[in-house]
Amino acid sequence: MMRYGIPWYRVNPAPGVFDWSWTDPVLEYMVREKQIEPIIDLVHYGTPLWLENAFLHPRYPEYVAAYAQAVAERYRSLGVRYFTPLNEPLVTALFCGEIRRWPPYLQGHSGFVAIALQCARGVIRTVQAIRAVCPEAVFVHVEASTYHFSREPELEARCRFIMDRHQTMFELVQGRVAPGHFLYDYLRANGFTPADEAWFRENAIPIDVVGLNFYPEMSVTELYTGPDGTVCRRNVVQPERLKDLARDWYARHRRPIFITETSTNQKSHDRLTYLEESVAAVRELRAEGIPVIGYTWWPLYDLVNWDYREGTEPVAHYLEPMGLYALDPAPDGALRRRPLPVAERFRQIVAETPARVGRIGG
Repeated sequence: MMRYGIPWYRVNPAPGVFDWSWTDPVLEYMVREKQIEPIIDLVHYGTPLWLENAFLHPRYPEYVAAYAQAVAERYRSLGVRYFTPLNEPLVTALFCGEIRRWPPYLQGHSGFVAIALQCARGVIRTVQAIRAVCPEAVFVHVEASTYHFSREPELEARCRFIMDRHQTMFELVQGRVAPGHFLYDYLRANGFTPADEAWFRENAIPIDVVGLNFYPEMSVTELYTGPDGTVCRRNVVQPERLKDLARDWYARHRRPIFITETSTNQKSHDRLTYLEESVAAVRELRAEGIPVIGYTWWPLYDLVNWDYREGTEPVAHYLEPMGLYALDPAPDGALRRRPLPVAERFRQIVAETPARVGRIGG
């Protein structure tokens, strides 16, 4: 299997208009020639430019559902049945709604909640629309997982709140948020109305698979009190927290766990070492009885990081060495793919691991 992201803006260049020239050859090749089963990532950050105010547009849930249904109809003949409605809704709510980095550039907790509610509505409408044309569809709901801790007892409650807030989309789409829920007071204080509560309760969907994205350099954060008394944070490299996070999410939702993204940028680990560590972690979790049903090393190739969006340097300046293949800048400006030892080891692990313990969701 392979996670594959469809660029919404490219295949849906205007409301009600679809152009499949980008995706048809890819999915035909993937499924028919390579026998790789895709997990279609429908929205991996951002919306088409024609959607004014992006996720905040009042018809966003309607538009994203129409696009998702068109994808499902187009590729059902290929047997495509696995979908991720929205990759990392937490990051979208933070970057679009809280810290003003991405459109529509909201700020603060009320902005976070406004975007989170829209994302959750879009996820529900996406699931409903796809199931209408593909009843056998299975949904892998993918979120950025982070572990927050502190050595200071007075900051422990804040750490727990941060980790609880990361559950926002999962709790909303399942219709769980009601008086007494651990997120209820926070959401109500920042724009979640009784009408919202009723809507999510009436339109609740089940979670098929919980997808967790984990990076040892970015996913573990320590809170501490700075010299001036303010609460500060720093990233701490603790690869073993992958197991703690999987245990926590499984305890909350009791659904199969899929490690949908993981890798390292080599600032503290080499890729081969981390591959062995993370695969061993998955096997330990499975031995404990936690149904970890998938593992994705992401990216396949080194990536161009997000700073490129606002940067002015040549693209090679923004390369992150995280892939199974390196990207080497060539004199003509192209990036040449070079397989690394970690790619061969990954291939060996795949070959020695049973391909199916059971179909996802079935």
